[in-house]
Amino acid sequence: MNAAPLLVSFDSIEKYIEALPEKQKTEYSDIISKLHSEGLPPVVSEYCLAVLFGYSMDFIFALSKHPHKFYRTFDIRNGSKTRKINAPRVALKVIQKWLGFHLANASLFPPHVFGFIKGKSFVDAAKAHIDADWVYSVDIENFFPSITHERVATSLITKGYSEHGASLIADLCCLNGALAQGSPTSPVLSNLVMQEADSKLIEIADRYNLNVTRYADDITFSGKGAKNPEFEQELNTLFHEQGLVLNDQKRFYAEKSKGQRLKVHGLLVKEDTVKLTKGYRNKIRAFKHLLNNGKVLEDDIARLTGHVKFSEFVNDAGKD
Repeated sequence: MNAAPLLVSFDSIEKYIEALPEKQKTEYSDIISKLHSEGLPPVVSEYCLAVLFGYSMDFIFALSKHPHKFYRTFDIRNGSKTRKINAPRVALKVIQKWLGFHLANASLFPPHVFGFIKGKSFVDAAKAHIDADWVYSVDIENFFPSITHERVATSLITKGYSEHGASLIADLCCLNGALAQGSPTSPVLSNLVMQEADSKLIEIADRYNLNVTRYADDITFSGKGAKNPEFEQELNTLFHEQGLVLNDQKRFYAEKSKGQRLKVHGLLVKEDTVKLTKGYRNKIRAFKHLLNNGKVLEDDIARLTGHVKFSEFVNDAGKD
C-alpha cells in the first residue's frame, strides 16, 4: 500500500509537536509522543490531524462529520451476484491509506488469522487443515457493514487511543455507522475489532483439540476423529454474543471417511497439499488454450490472464 509516512511531511516528532499551537501542544504532546513511539498514527484531534496533513480544520471536520459526501458508490459483478462498493475519494483515501498502513504495521494478530495480514494468504490458511478427517466452515454475513462505529472506536481505545482520537478515526473510516466495503482501512480495523472473538475461537479450538483459521469473514475448524456437536453450539453462541450473524447458506461440513471433498477457503485440502477445485482447473486449461491460440477478445485478455496467474500462485504456494 502506497501510504504517507507516519508523520506525513514532518521530519521528526519534535518538529510536528513544535508546529502545534501552545494549547494543543500542552494538551496532546504526551499522547502524540506515546502513539508515535508505538508506530501508531498519532491521531488525537481534528486540529492536530489538520496540521499533520496540511488540510484546513474545516475540511477535516467535513471529512469526519459528513463522510457520505466523500465516497463514490458503484456495483461490481462476482459471477451472478453484484456487490456494492463504497470507495473513498482522493482526499479521504489519502488519510485512510495512511491509517490502514500504519495500524497494520503496528499490530500483531493471532497465528490463526490469515486475512489482510502481510505475508499470509488464503493458501496458507487452507494448508493449516492438511491431514484433517473433517472440516467445518462458517461465514459471517455482511462482514464489514456488520462492524459498527462503536466497536471500531472501542478497539482503538484498547490500542491506546483517547476516546476522542478513537472516535475521530472511526468517523473517518466508517460510512453510515459501519465499516465501508471499499475503504483501505476496513481490513485492519475489522481484524482489530475481531480480536476478542479471535481469542474465543482459539479457546474453542483448544477445548476440542481442533485446528482453526479465520480468513476475513470465513472461519474454518478441522479435526481428527468424530466431530463433537457441542463445539458447533459454542460457536453459534460466540457470534451471537459478538452481534455478528452467521450465513446459514454458507455453512459447510465434510468428512473424508464419507468420500467427501474437504474444501477450505475455496481450495481442496488433500493429505499433503492444497489445490484448486477440479472445475476451476478445467476452466484454467480452457483459458490457457484460448490465450495460447489467440482466440481471446482484447477486452478479456487481462481477466483470463489474471485467472491463470492466480492458479499458478495457488499451485506454487500449495507445494511449499
